[in-house]
Amino acid sequence: MKKVCVYTLALCLVVSSMPSAPVLAEDDGATLLEERCSGCHPKSITTSKRKAPKQWQATVSRMKHRGARLTEEEMQTLVDYLSETFKP
Repeated sequence: MKKVCVYTLALCLVVSSMPSAPVLAEDDGATLLEERCSGCHPKSITTSKRKAPKQWQATVSRMKHRGARLTEEEMQTLVDYLSETFKP
């Protein structure tokens, strides 16, 4: 019985010390930009551009064909974020 209590207490401590769930990249365009684009590009290359949504779509599609790891949902989230944040 004592072992069960010790194991239960230890499990509670481990679970309570775990970090909260991270923000999913596909839900946050800024996070996607940071995680998936900054490995190859300095942030300034994106923040200095001003494009219409179709232009951002073309840019993100081109980057995916060049090796950017993005799902279709992530691509749309990123295009939406870029289109709203860096519009002409």
